[in-house]
Amino acid sequence: MTLRRNILASWFAHAIALVIGLYLMPFILRTLGDEAYGVWVFVSSIAGYSGLLYMGFGATICKYVSQESARENWDELSKVVSTIFCFYLGAAAVVVAGAIGFAAVAPWLDLWGSTPALQVQLAILILGCSTALGMAGSVYGGILVGTQRFDLKRAIEVTTGLTRLALLLVFLNREQGIVTLAAVFFAITALEQVLYVICARRVAPHIRVIVRLANKQTFKECASFSSFTALGSLSEQLIYLTDTVVIGVVLGAKAVVPYYIGLRLCQMIRLPIEQIAEVVLPRAGALHARGETAELHRLLGVGMGLNLLLSGGFLIGAVFFGDRLIETWVGPGYAVSYQILVILLAAQVVALPMHVVRKTLLGAGSVKLSSLIDLSEAICNLVLSLILIRHFGIVGVAWGTFTPLIVIELFVLLPCAARQLGLPVSRMLRDCVFGQVLPLGALLAYCVCVSPLSIAAGWGPLLAVSAGGGAVLVGTWLLQRRVTNRSKHHREGAAPAEPASRTIITTSCGSAGVSPSRHPERPASRVPPSPFTLNR
Repeated sequence: MTLRRNILASWFAHAIALVIGLYLMPFILRTLGDEAYGVWVFVSSIAGYSGLLYMGFGATICKYVSQESARENWDELSKVVSTIFCFYLGAAAVVVAGAIGFAAVAPWLDLWGSTPALQVQLAILILGCSTALGMAGSVYGGILVGTQRFDLKRAIEVTTGLTRLALLLVFLNREQGIVTLAAVFFAITALEQVLYVICARRVAPHIRVIVRLANKQTFKECASFSSFTALGSLSEQLIYLTDTVVIGVVLGAKAVVPYYIGLRLCQMIRLPIEQIAEVVLPRAGALHARGETAELHRLLGVGMGLNLLLSGGFLIGAVFFGDRLIETWVGPGYAVSYQILVILLAAQVVALPMHVVRKTLLGAGSVKLSSLIDLSEAICNLVLSLILIRHFGIVGVAWGTFTPLIVIELFVLLPCAARQLGLPVSRMLRDCVFGQVLPLGALLAYCVCVSPLSIAAGWGPLLAVSAGGGAVLVGTWLLQRRVTNRSKHHREGAAPAEPASRTIITTSCGSAGVSPSRHPERPASRVPPSPFTLNR
């Protein structure tokens, strides 16, 4: 699978998930009511902290599979995967034990409003078992990612998403609402893991997941790489789950709902764009292993620029039409959700391009830097959210997320990552920003012209406006790219031929070297491209 096809497969899967999510959330909200739905979001957020027990081994699987499968080192790779599988079995047992403990104390917590405590206990227990099952089987999903078979992984996600939709439409009711939700999620997790196992065994039959292959030495080697990845995972969980937990504890579960509406929309926008970085990770690992520094730098610039283009485009659209979208989606009465959406999306304009930087660093074997920075962001997020919620309510929580993301990502992570990757900050910014200014400016002009028009409420007018904005953004970007490519070809045709002696260079010189190919901007050796849900 090529890099482009992997990204397209990811986007197709998330387009399906977006349509399902746009329908399901208002359906569940109307069926359960604000209070019960707030309880469900709060309990799910607590369950999300079990992701800390992954300890960063998911990225370890991806890295080892992508590198060792290229070398056909199947025996060593089987030891790594089997060792991590055994660790996940132990972590799954801890999750179940934690769910039992949480369910035992739930009746004494004054957080559930009129929702029966027994339903809350059952939902917690079922969610715990679902999370444990997903954890134990996640090794096989990691194998698919490491072998760059994103097409299969996304096909599984589409299948399970449609199945979830069908089950909820048939079985969800107000009386046993959160218990039914938990049961459906358990069934879908079981189906997903079965499909992962089947596909992983067909794609990588040489990789064996056997308990007896696990050993302490392999675990120590994996842990040495995963220690800082685990720190980054801890930070990510704190950043992405802190908001709803803080709101639920301070203001009550019902207050979570208007915040979660804006958060959920931000998540729907973020996830497909984030897949660009996920696809970049194994490719970056392969390029780093082969010492192709120049191609790695080019990949980084393309990924960052594409993420900035898409996140910036969604932010512009949300500023002008986000309030109409929310009213059309869930109905009137959630005006504050518009403010939440704009603030969170503004943070993603910085966070999403920098997510590509994080994955590139991880693929290059550098995990300490981004992990420590993530931890500092998580701590700042928690502290600011606790302070600002007292004065500004749920909007203060959004600003508590926005502030550390912008400040730390731009002024700490960016210069440090540039130094580690051997790139000047100015070049990283130029590669990321320069090609996106004109398309985003064209989209802004389009929104300024269209927004004063009297647009009727409903999905039809919103989709028409969105299609027009997308056409302006993509069309301007493609036109600019075509003009740029033509100018490059003209310059190449006019450039004098280089002497043979000037074409010798090693790839370790990175982007400062001269390519021995006929086209100076192309590398000498073209390597074909290889191929819970509350995160926002």
